[in-house]
Amino acid sequence: MRCLAQQSNLFYARRFFCATSTFLLILFFTSNGVAEIKISPSLNVSETFTDNVRLGLIGGGAGGGGFGLGGGFGGSIGANKTDLITQINPGVAVNGKGQRYTLNAQYVMNNLIFARNNNLTTIRHMLNADGNAEIIRDLLFVEGSALINQRNIGLLGAQTDSNIFATGNRATIQVYSVSPYLRYQFQDFATSEIRYTRSIVKGGVFGFRDSQRDSFQFGLNSGSSFTKLAWGLNYSNQMIHLNQTGRDIELERSIVNVRYLLSNRFSLTSSGGYERNSFLSIRGKTSSPTWTAGFIWSPNRRTNVQFSAGERFFGDTYFGEISYNKRLLNLRVLYAEDITTFNQQAGAFSAFGALNLNSLGGLGLQDLLGLNNFLTNRVFLQKRFNATVALNGSRNDISLNLFTLSRTPYSSGDIDADLIGLNNLILFNNTKQMGGNVAWNYKFSPRTNLITTFSYIRFDFSSSNRSNDNLLFSTALNRNFDDDLRGSLEYRRIDRLSGIQTGGGNISQSANVVTVSVTKNF
Repeated sequence: MRCLAQQSNLFYARRFFCATSTFLLILFFTSNGVAEIKISPSLNVSETFTDNVRLGLIGGGAGGGGFGLGGGFGGSIGANKTDLITQINPGVAVNGKGQRYTLNAQYVMNNLIFARNNNLTTIRHMLNADGNAEIIRDLLFVEGSALINQRNIGLLGAQTDSNIFATGNRATIQVYSVSPYLRYQFQDFATSEIRYTRSIVKGGVFGFRDSQRDSFQFGLNSGSSFTKLAWGLNYSNQMIHLNQTGRDIELERSIVNVRYLLSNRFSLTSSGGYERNSFLSIRGKTSSPTWTAGFIWSPNRRTNVQFSAGERFFGDTYFGEISYNKRLLNLRVLYAEDITTFNQQAGAFSAFGALNLNSLGGLGLQDLLGLNNFLTNRVFLQKRFNATVALNGSRNDISLNLFTLSRTPYSSGDIDADLIGLNNLILFNNTKQMGGNVAWNYKFSPRTNLITTFSYIRFDFSSSNRSNDNLLFSTALNRNFDDDLRGSLEYRRIDRLSGIQTGGGNISQSANVVTVSVTKNF
């Protein structure tokens, strides 16, 4: 088994370096010899002590790992709950910029060494890379991205943002995407774009089906000569192939967009067309005419408001966004809904946030519980709301984020039976996540700051009248000893209370975590 793990780790490393080298060569030859590439190695070393390495049950003795896919709490009998975890994390950042390309990539090898639970010692890989190149000037372009990261598998298990916990509810997700496209401008009359996207999602989790997506998009949108009345013709077709199921999901939309400028600050918008979707639906029709009507209002250069309402095959549909940006204050409110799949959503939410080489010990403003883009093979209607406000001062930065996310499945649950367990299918007929987080960054000096965060999120399983409450508190003292050396000391407290009963009572979990971390950039 260890030999297989080593072969898998070697495979990941070879894939990353081969892909990076090939992409760099392509970009170099498309840059007319003018290229600027910066390679920045780094090393992060940390020591973490926790009194509940598996986030197991309170009062449950040594047992108690993750409440994972099958829906049962477990863990190996006799496993140590307290542990000291050493992380040795070499990494490299590659940033390239030329006349006709850009490249940004961060890779980290996360080596985890457990002092008491030796069987948990392992290696994880994290990658966040994207790039674009102009192959033929003003005509042919290509974009690509690669993401490898660890994330929570589902809502039933213990929630964490760190690899130090062996919850049984985390997996490595890989997302790869390449998108060549043609863009042509018909002077000031219109701009056209034809795009093909190939996307691959791999999970390595029993019951979760790896998938490939082929997406075709065409757009013809009015140019600058249309000042009063702007228009657009847009077509998209997405075919998602679920491995080992014989099932394909097709989502197709043909839309005409119109925008009428009433004044320099206010516009009316409308759209109409037809969407043809093909999948095994449990809620009736999957295709119908579609339309929306709304407005765009920009009362000043800092403020923008958009709203639209209409109808699609699943019923009424809405979209809204408010943004306000100032030097000391930033505000954004968003509501959006759509029929989608995990393949399309794989890079969304906090699961694949920007990888920060200086925060591998679990420190930083991204150290917050948030929406869980949990694994599923089903087609679902997703409704999402976010409200974020950030205040930036000379010494104090404060941010507040409130959110909700509801999912209603539109395809049969039998395809998820192996993933979450047959007995748990009813729990996921309707789910809702709601909560918020607040972060306070106090700067003692230009080199020293204290970051305190608090997160709360509730998972509601409406079909069974059950819920899970998750809380995270953390405070971290960070010190930049010089431009290339950074140290951190952090304390975290994790609590969880589940309304899904097991063994005759509700589930209660908690963990205390102390981490000392040092990062060196070369």
